Amino acid sequence: MIKEFLNLVIMRLKTAKAYIASLIFFSVFFPIGLLLMMGSVARSSFSIYIIAGTITFYIAVSMINSVAQQIGYERETGRISLMISSGIPMQLSVLAIALCSGLQTIVVTPLMIFVGDAFLGITPLCIATLALTLLLSLVLGSMLGAFLAFLIRSVRAINQYSNILSFTLAFFAPVYYPPCVIPLPFRYLTYLEPTTYVSRAIYYSYLGQGLQALIWNLGIVIYSGVLIFGVTYLIKRQ
Repeated sequence: MIKEFLNLVIMRLKTAKAYIASLIFFSVFFPIGLLLMMGSVARSSFSIYIIAGTITFYIAVSMINSVAQQIGYERETGRISLMISSGIPMQLSVLAIALCSGLQTIVVTPLMIFVGDAFLGITPLCIATLALTLLLSLVLGSMLGAFLAFLIRSVRAINQYSNILSFTLAFFAPVYYPPCVIPLPFRYLTYLEPTTYVSRAIYYSYLGQGLQALIWNLGIVIYSGVLIFGVTYLIKRQ
């Protein structure tokens, strides 16, 4: 089983050569450019929100879109059916897709943290909880993408709704600003959005308030657990 999993990962990494130019632009230049642009126009008191928001935005867009659209494409082309007939569980294929998408995010996120430190003068004070938040966020984003992919049959609909979902969670949640900005009772609705927990955990990690970050990380864990259960259920229905 381990050998099959490694072969799936290697196969997906090789296919990345076909879109290496767009991968580099949207994975490196776009998020870093967005961070620098927003950081240059925001007040210094909001610098941490800019970094936390941009990292959250990048994780949401990259993980949800990548995982959902890859699963949709491979199901549309029959590759997943071929793997299942070869004795490879569908869960293993989903895990390989999530891992490859996560590797891309793991490489870029430290660059964004470095840029925030070098150009905005913002340094994370609690590295341990920040690293934990990023790892949990990768699981959350991949499970959101997988849940969407198995919930919808049409690959075109998956491509459409994965973009809508990722950008909605990035810009219609308190990602670039604190939840207190949103008036009651609408503020309570933001706690239904998973990106709220990611952004707040990153924010408190930058402040060095590890306990607060862990509390928000608990929300990420609960959300991820529910989505893992949902993905498992949808896979069994396939």
